[in-house]
Amino acid sequence: MKRCILSISIVAVALAAGCAQEAPPANTPEHRLELARRLVDLEAAAGGYDRMLDDGAALAGNATADAMVLDLGREPTDEESEAVEAIMREAIAGVITQDAWREAVAGVYAERFTAPELAEAVGFYGSVVGQKILGIGESLDDDVVATLGDILSSSEAELSAAIDAALAERFPELAEEGDDD
Repeated sequence: MKRCILSISIVAVALAAGCAQEAPPANTPEHRLELARRLVDLEAAAGGYDRMLDDGAALAGNATADAMVLDLGREPTDEESEAVEAIMREAIAGVITQDAWREAVAGVYAERFTAPELAEAVGFYGSVVGQKILGIGESLDDDVVATLGDILSSSEAELSAAIDAALAERFPELAEEGDDD
């Protein structure tokens, strides 16, 4: 009888241990969307929504700059350019609210990643290192762009020659125009 109770206890403990292991996330669309929302929330906490607004306002402001020159008859001042960006940012924020941004980004993530992949991303970006990457992502991007810009600058003559040659090959009429100069 004691052996039977002991065996049953061992089986019960083994089953409990097996059940305690985390099951892989279900790969249903609803579960993927929930995991994607958690990932986007981590991005938002690190300033992702604000960066999107800033980037969108900068792009819209730059796209508007030429029209502003024509309409004003002059280059806008730095202060005016900043005002245009602020107007663009506010307009974008009125259309793409933080909730709309969250749902749109989460929807894209849920379509492109499996539940296990999203769970792994949530785990990573929820970690100290992941939060650091999210927090300094913009400055990391700036550093990469600056470093690549330095490489391009140091090879400007080579780069220019390669571009000119490729354009002349693709558009022979450009090479003919250049010969007249």
